[in-house]
Amino acid sequence: MSDSSTGPFPPRPRRDSVLLTARVELRDQVVECRVRNLSEAGACIDDPVQLPPDGRVLVTMGQLHHLEGRVRWTRDGRAGLLFDKGRIDIAAARRPRGTVAPVPQHLAGWLSHIYNPYRRAGD
Repeated sequence: MSDSSTGPFPPRPRRDSVLLTARVELRDQVVECRVRNLSEAGACIDDPVQLPPDGRVLVTMGQLHHLEGRVRWTRDGRAGLLFDKGRIDIAAARRPRGTVAPVPQHLAGWLSHIYNPYRRAGD
């Protein structure tokens, strides 16, 4: 699906119809919502909490964490988000969310085995 414009406005970036889950963080709450379509510049999401127009948000979807953006519009239970950093990697947004990088483990000294259930007392 692509959008074209013949008027005075520049053409919008290509939008892909998707069904993804995103985590949207506002100043005072965090909500999981469905992403309906996605472009390199923004996204259309279901809006279960009535996001404030021009409100600042952080979005995590797929392997993209804490994308800064703002609410561009809200209407009929949906909201349009515009990302601040310009282009995003749509392929990374479609990949499974996975986990954030693990906390480094202690590799030396007695702390390296502190949580080992098979360690002997006095080791």
